[in-house]
Amino acid sequence: MIPARRTSSARPESRPDARAEAVARWRRPTWRDPRLAGGLVLVGASVALGAWAVDAAADTEQVYVLTRDVAPGTDLTAEGVLTLVDSHPGTQAYVTAGSLPADAVSTRSLDAGELLPTGAVGSAADQDLRAVVIEVVSGLPAGTSTGDAVELWVLPGEQAPVTTGAQADGAEPAGAQMVAQGLTVSAVGEAGTSLIGGTTSQVEVLVPSEALEAVLTAVGQAGGLVLVPTGQEG
Repeated sequence: MIPARRTSSARPESRPDARAEAVARWRRPTWRDPRLAGGLVLVGASVALGAWAVDAAADTEQVYVLTRDVAPGTDLTAEGVLTLVDSHPGTQAYVTAGSLPADAVSTRSLDAGELLPTGAVGSAADQDLRAVVIEVVSGLPAGTSTGDAVELWVLPGEQAPVTTGAQADGAEPAGAQMVAQGLTVSAVGEAGTSLIGGTTSQVEVLVPSEALEAVLTAVGQAGGLVLVPTGQEG
């Protein structure tokens, strides 16, 4: 019997260079590995950015914002004029919660949704304006609203307002006369109907003290009153 040939089960030896490459490829990264250092930098930056975002969201303060349009001289402490919103620091130019004076009024026209600027707040005692309700015979032009500057004109009537020396002698003006300028619309009422069938509107205007006498005289006379916008804000 011929004995069976024994085969060798030994595997061919790997090449030294291939084994070295495998060891280098699977070697654990060390602190000197630039990839590890870059990863640590990214993780640290992400943590710092997240902490900053949380702090910024928590570091807010409340400031006043207008809930409706206001004219110069409007009482800012009245109900429904202001509300509070959260704002980030750096808003020193706006009035913060608790710092609104007890007699605060607006010194210029402001729009609804606008943050209340500190420069637009004054004292009621310092405002030389008087509120007068005027019944105008022609309504207001479209687009006229609170805060708009207007002129007051009087139409010819049975008795004209006395504003000049010539009119003091009882002379009837030839046409419409301007009574005052620099008035500011502070509120607009609903349209109504006059005794002679025409349409009228009641408009509250803010009148400088030096023009108050002329305006009140015109209101008490028979001529129809008209407010003419000047295209400017009060």
